[in-house]
Amino acid sequence: MSVNSLLRVCDLTIGYGKGNQAIPLATQLHFELKAGQLVSLIGPNGVGKSTLLRTLCGIQPALSGSVFWEDKPLEEWTAEQRARKLALVLTDKIPKSNLTVYELIALGRHPYTNWLGQLAPDDIKAIETAMEQTEVSLWRDRKHYELSDGQLQRVLIARALAQDTPWIVLDEPTTHLDLVHKVGVFQLLQRVAHQTGKCILFSTHDIDLAIQLSDEMLIMTPQQLVLDQPCNHIESGIFNTLFTDEHIRFDAEKGRFVIS
Repeated sequence: MSVNSLLRVCDLTIGYGKGNQAIPLATQLHFELKAGQLVSLIGPNGVGKSTLLRTLCGIQPALSGSVFWEDKPLEEWTAEQRARKLALVLTDKIPKSNLTVYELIALGRHPYTNWLGQLAPDDIKAIETAMEQTEVSLWRDRKHYELSDGQLQRVLIARALAQDTPWIVLDEPTTHLDLVHKVGVFQLLQRVAHQTGKCILFSTHDIDLAIQLSDEMLIMTPQQLVLDQPCNHIESGIFNTLFTDEHIRFDAEKGRFVIS
């Protein structure tokens, strides 16, 4: 295991149960994620990306194999310990409420507050720092439902940053965003990973943007899962195995998919 490795996967099989039968989606997975990196997870629909994320986070059990957070098996971490190690940003809609932006971000401090939920000076400092990093301070008193999708996504990332964990997992954080906001979210995640030393793992269908801004990419196909730098993936030709449509191909010189 590398010194700065935050997550290690050994001979992992992921999938789901159907009655008494286990349905595997991917088998014999091996990889490590390190601190200070932005890592994208890509692959065709139905290949098991969300299942992999849920398994790595401990939301869904593995069918077999091991997941280690730092040097400790995932199942040995308590719920409280997990909340101080991992922050999740999911695509689920926020329940109806009158929470302001500040109050929504403050929820990220829940693993550290007392049973009354009172914010200590350290909590307030973490919230303010998260708002500055994501540039949402001007919206602090606005209700969350008054924000655009792009603005709300930045606020949810701020909440994850306020949680102050070594790694953050996001499930398709740019869904429903226009190109400008997609680029903004990608650049924000990259900046946070590099400046704070956190490992940020996110799934996405915006492959062309992921190629340009990710430090490493986890490419998932029905046959394999490969972790490497984007330039090495381009050189290997793996992008041409992602889609079976004859009209879609990957142009290695341009570093993006083209339609023929």
